[in-house]
Amino acid sequence: MSNILPQDARLTVRSMYRARFIVADSFVALFVAGLSALALLPSYLAIHAADIQDAATSTSAKTASDADRATISSIRTMLGSLSPVLTATTTPSVLISKILSLRPPTILIDHLTYSGGDPGTIVVTGSAATREAINGYRQALSAEPLFKAVSVPVGDLTGAPGARFSLTLTGAF
Repeated sequence: MSNILPQDARLTVRSMYRARFIVADSFVALFVAGLSALALLPSYLAIHAADIQDAATSTSAKTASDADRATISSIRTMLGSLSPVLTATTTPSVLISKILSLRPPTILIDHLTYSGGDPGTIVVTGSAATREAINGYRQALSAEPLFKAVSVPVGDLTGAPGARFSLTLTGAF
């Protein structure tokens, strides 16, 4: 296929297409700039609305200070009543680390479920190579003073080697 236009006509057509391309790109750039400005407008208005509110609240700062003092006083009262809860004697992380540290190497733990309260419960689920390992793990956990009771379902102790088991630990945690 050959070009049948003369050289000067080809240059004229090429410059015309170049001008169209520049105009189209300019419109696209203007559209993107408008969308960007529209996207930034809410944050701009939020910033300046906060400035207007700050100016309005600075005049009533003296009246708000009495209300703030009352709020601080009520928060201190609530914190005083909640302090026994916030300073619990045993945290779940301490309990879980104790459970995991007493685990023999032949036992794999898959899942721990913690329910706080008095009495709190922790359910340990996993698999063991032998039932003697499960019983030894139960005895090790029973000897720990953190746990009031450690129970294993009888079916878990009579199962086949490598079978799944569950331990239920209760105590004041």
